[in-house]
Amino acid sequence: MIKMNLNFRNTKIDEAIRENSKRSSMILDLVNTTSWITDEKLFFGREFKNRLEVTRIKTPFTTILPTLIIVFKKKDLQNPKLRLSFFGYAWFSILLLIFLFVIIKKIIDPDFQGDLAFTILLVSFFFLLFAIEFYITKKTFNRLKLRIKE
Repeated sequence: MIKMNLNFRNTKIDEAIRENSKRSSMILDLVNTTSWITDEKLFFGREFKNRLEVTRIKTPFTTILPTLIIVFKKKDLQNPKLRLSFFGYAWFSILLLIFLFVIIKKIIDPDFQGDLAFTILLVSFFFLLFAIEFYITKKTFNRLKLRIKE
């Protein structure tokens, strides 16, 4: 998980999150966060007993990007953490297993016809998508910071 810091009071952070989020009844790992209309909202959010989770509202053009979820612990809203959604972890794990399989198979059987370059390209493509989503999520998070009223 990647940590981010906020230097505001917890009540102000909580208020800003609630004002800038649409409520979701589904867990954010499974919810479709695509919308043309944002209503000036930045995130889809879900509240749990001890934490708040938000994810960026995506446009239909950015649905290919993996979903990043920002997790705020209710006791410590100052230090939210960033994590991939379930499907992001699943795709990364599958690509990593394919990559490891090709490398091991190539070492064991030098005549193996598997294409290592293609596998590296797939893993690199996932990292590129992750980097783009991280950049956009970070920009959205910074917009949330600007909306926090002291």
